[in-house]
Amino acid sequence: MKCYSLFLAVGLSTMACNNDLIIPTPEKGEVVNYDSHPKHSAYLQAISEYKDAFDAPGALLLVGKPGEELWVGAVGSSNLAYRTSMTTGSQFRTGSVTKILMGTVILKLMEQGQLSLEDVLADHLPFVNGEIPEANKITLRHLLAHLSGIVDPPNESLVYQADLVNNPSAIYATPVEKLLKTYVYGKRLHFSPGTGYSYSNTNYWLLGLIAERLTGKALPQLMEEMIFEPLQMNHSYVEVKDDTQVARGYADLYNNAVLLDVSLWDRAEGDGRASGGLISTVEDLYRFMNGLFYGTLLKAETLEEMKKIQWAGCDSPYCEYGLGLEIWRTDAGTAYGHNGGLVGIEANVLCYEASGGITVLYKNNGNGSDKSWLDQIMK
Repeated sequence: MKCYSLFLAVGLSTMACNNDLIIPTPEKGEVVNYDSHPKHSAYLQAISEYKDAFDAPGALLLVGKPGEELWVGAVGSSNLAYRTSMTTGSQFRTGSVTKILMGTVILKLMEQGQLSLEDVLADHLPFVNGEIPEANKITLRHLLAHLSGIVDPPNESLVYQADLVNNPSAIYATPVEKLLKTYVYGKRLHFSPGTGYSYSNTNYWLLGLIAERLTGKALPQLMEEMIFEPLQMNHSYVEVKDDTQVARGYADLYNNAVLLDVSLWDRAEGDGRASGGLISTVEDLYRFMNGLFYGTLLKAETLEEMKKIQWAGCDSPYCEYGLGLEIWRTDAGTAYGHNGGLVGIEANVLCYEASGGITVLYKNNGNGSDKSWLDQIMK
């Protein structure tokens, strides 16, 4: 879930009169006070300036540095209609941050001997053979690392984008198998598998199906058993459910400085899906990143493979991608994590190799943003 500039130009007139857009009354999120932290004022100023610079109703920041107490800050609003304040315990949609967790599930299944990264797509999902070109050559490694060449409807298909804008309730209720049939099957690959890099949410739709068919368990149960429960991520989930406690997403659709609630689109695009359906909190995401990089979630050798750039031909920062991980080159050194974006949100989680620190950053405006200021904090 990275770029939505294409579909924001399609069908915007439907937004103002969409009767499905019901803004639920929120419940108050858990509040933890970090005022006593020695760097509280500096960190709070940084997240406040970030929120204001990118016209977000609210924003969240977590800073975890070795030798320093954990700090979490919340500024602004999580729900403009009800004037609800963002809190340190607010739940929010994370977009493609979900891909790190989906990658972790696949790698844990590999460690258990249930699959190999060199297994081919057609063997695990025989029904895609003949529907997705070269399905007998696309490996699970290709899917994890965006080396499959498969098209990406959320970012490439005007038909998908128009359908999402004009009938989000239908997209929300559409199972992944039907999304594949409608928007992916019969489309040419961008390149032969393994010979290029092209980011695609379809890769993770397919990985989710593979994990479910292999284990006989639904994705929410797999996430719960493999990640949430062991790490005590008690405020995280991927299933489709009531979202009254989730921060609303906003966008300036008409470039007139008026923010509109676009949560219906965010929910339709993300909820329940392996590509971007995770709902979480900053502290739960910290628990995940800490468990992944410094805990026992994966074996050390598996984590090292996860961190490697997978495409041998990569010659720019835009293809530096591991197995469900983005590699960031920052002024604070190499960092591993992921950006997540939906129409109304942006989320980022990063683990900095040099310092061992972890940051979680969120705002509920879907416009892109400069995050280089984090480098100074994490040096």
